[in-house]
Amino acid sequence: MRQLRFWLISLFFIQLLIAGGLFWGNYISTLKNKPAQLLNINWANIDKFTVEDTVGGITIIKSDDSWLLSNQQLPISDADINKFLYNLMTLKTGWPIATLRSSHERFKVSENKFIRRVELFSENKSLGKLLFGTSIGLRQSNVRAVNDDNIYNAKLDTLDISANIEDWFDKSLISANDINQIKGRDYSLKRIGATWQLDQSGPTILLGKQTLGRLDQSKVSNLELALTNLKILKISSFKPNLQDNISENFKLYVVDDIGEWTYTFVKHDRKYYVNRNDRERYFTLKEDVYESIAAAATQSKLLVDSP
Repeated sequence: MRQLRFWLISLFFIQLLIAGGLFWGNYISTLKNKPAQLLNINWANIDKFTVEDTVGGITIIKSDDSWLLSNQQLPISDADINKFLYNLMTLKTGWPIATLRSSHERFKVSENKFIRRVELFSENKSLGKLLFGTSIGLRQSNVRAVNDDNIYNAKLDTLDISANIEDWFDKSLISANDINQIKGRDYSLKRIGATWQLDQSGPTILLGKQTLGRLDQSKVSNLELALTNLKILKISSFKPNLQDNISENFKLYVVDDIGEWTYTFVKHDRKYYVNRNDRERYFTLKEDVYESIAAAATQSKLLVDSP
């Protein structure tokens, strides 16, 4: 009986030791895989980053306090930059979905096979590089830091990591702000308080001939609204020349609280373009945006309609 008791007690302690060992092993494993920042870098020092996909890429740099697309020198919204960097900064490690180097190409997180590649710099020195690959769920992707073979699941869609220029630059880049003067082909308008009036210092067919008609304030307000809400679509290689069969071409001179601008609007081959004198390139426009401004290209289009 005593021998049986001895063996039972011994078995009990052995079970305790096994359970303790398993618990300790799990605890150590948990500590090892405790979520940590995927890239442990000084995020405040970032002054440049690149985003690449399978067909190309972009480079974004910080110049003074502004962010720019480096080649085009197009400004980017600080809010968009902050959101992008915050999404990268909050990426965590945790439990890896794969740990072997041989799995990198299968999950598309290798240097030669990836969906997105992001590299961050400070003073032209690389701070870190992230490779984003296939997705295992909605709004997710697999991600790996280049100095780590482990692959993790990230709650960040590669669609939110664009290598396309048009997804980055400010679509309101050439919109006007708080307009106080507009000059068209044959008219000159000035804001007096909340009302638009003919500028008596500028040439207009209406000067001294008020019997020809009067300004329609709502039409001028629509023009003002179209210029202040002007949204471009993308950068264009279009450059008008004498050989082009241009359907329509007109200019508007606008003075706002920032400066004086010359807008050139062009309709060509069923496409719509705009340029502002502080930019070398033309940009494409939606048809309805173009038409809303073309509707006020001449003074006759700004008059009160005859009864």
